[in-house]
Amino acid sequence: MLDRAKQNGIEIYVYSGYRPFEEQAALKGQYAVTYGEGTANQFSADQGYSEHQLGTTVDLITPGIGGTLQGFDGTEAYAWLKDNAHRYGFTLSYPKENGYYIFEPWHWRFVGIGLAADLYNSGRNFYDLEQREIDEYLVDIFE
Repeated sequence: MLDRAKQNGIEIYVYSGYRPFEEQAALKGQYAVTYGEGTANQFSADQGYSEHQLGTTVDLITPGIGGTLQGFDGTEAYAWLKDNAHRYGFTLSYPKENGYYIFEPWHWRFVGIGLAADLYNSGRNFYDLEQREIDEYLVDIFE
């Protein structure tokens, strides 16, 4: 996906990928101290519940935003991902007005090409689905 974006003149890089339990616990603890636990819960999962710990999720960045995640939604990289990530099996985990965390335009989860394409084409989000619906795609991911 990143290679195809680059071929289209868009630079996208992985900022954060897999996080072990201890790293997620430390990160969440830092956020709780800095922002307060209530605010931290709006944008960071507890250890054992983070998509990063599943190894299915990446946070992406692009040049021009100072090496941070803030402002990613205003970039060409984000626009490209919205239009193309499903072709590579990725979906935006936490879009605007989701019921779980704040909007995270940099946070993309691999769900397999079939499910990602169906989500894109139907205008639905991963967390809109019941587990039974997701299970129908699992065989395809692991074959």
